[in-house]
Amino acid sequence: VMYTGFRLLGAALLAALLAVPARTDACAVALPPGVTVDVATESAIVIWDKETKTEHFIRRATFAPSHPGSTPVKDFGFLVPTPSVPELAEVPDAAFDELAKVTAPRTETRAAPTGGGGCACSKTASVAVGEAKVEVVAEKHVAGYDAKVLRAGDADALTAWLTDRGYEVRPALSQWLKPYLEKKWVVTAFKIGNGPAAAASEPIGSAAVRMSFTTDVPFFPYREPEDVRGAKTPRLLRVFCIGGQKMEGALEGGKAWPGRTVWAGKPGTAGWKGALEHLKVPGFQPTDATWLTEFEDRSSPRPGDSELEFRPAGNEVPVERPPH
Repeated sequence: VMYTGFRLLGAALLAALLAVPARTDACAVALPPGVTVDVATESAIVIWDKETKTEHFIRRATFAPSHPGSTPVKDFGFLVPTPSVPELAEVPDAAFDELAKVTAPRTETRAAPTGGGGCACSKTASVAVGEAKVEVVAEKHVAGYDAKVLRAGDADALTAWLTDRGYEVRPALSQWLKPYLEKKWVVTAFKIGNGPAAAASEPIGSAAVRMSFTTDVPFFPYREPEDVRGAKTPRLLRVFCIGGQKMEGALEGGKAWPGRTVWAGKPGTAGWKGALEHLKVPGFQPTDATWLTEFEDRSSPRPGDSELEFRPAGNEVPVERPPH
């Protein structure tokens, strides 16, 4: 993602102020001069259907202006590349809370040594840009965002399209986009806006969004533009991965990922009940054999030169957090 003086989360984000042309720098973000933003929280749910090769990717994040004197932010958004055109839907934040209950540490009560107590998409449109085209494959208002799914002939065409709409695109963003467009991926541009400007100290965010798409390998968009990979802003990434097997994470090409498994097991029918009330993913009906694997990545800086892929783990040993 990219932006001026901006250190943002990773791989698939573009923040943008559309009402005012903005200078941009690092992390695919575009905001007006004087605005700096950090990721306050970030978590995701990845549901993998091996039979249909469908990933349901649900992401929740809040962003906070990192400068006490920052300009109030009115419009904000991000870009997410996917191998195929995604279906978009809102997901209540409660889905994350219910999964966190499943993976929370057990509470043990122990006697103290003294005997004391224990402790909808719209029509397609095309915009010509030179010899290449940017096609708006779908548009939808979802979870407080205005979303546009874009298919572009190349990075230059998409860069021109974004520039014409108020995004001041740096070379780093064009380079970040290039491999996705060469693979014929689509890019979904989300924008929060049209409301009152948030104060410089207020977090910025919206409801979680589900993106359902076909892919050969389930993944989290982890890759970052080259000029922001050295950012050392502390940030926690939490990913809940759901599928028919216990999963492990690795960077594209099998490279080591600094994230770790903090919980893995089969919640069972009773354990899934709370989350199912909120997820409402088409075709997703977990059984007693369905695994939930939770990962945490606290690395700073992140090795954001590859996507984060998920694959079956080499064992089926459950993992739990130490008890309280």
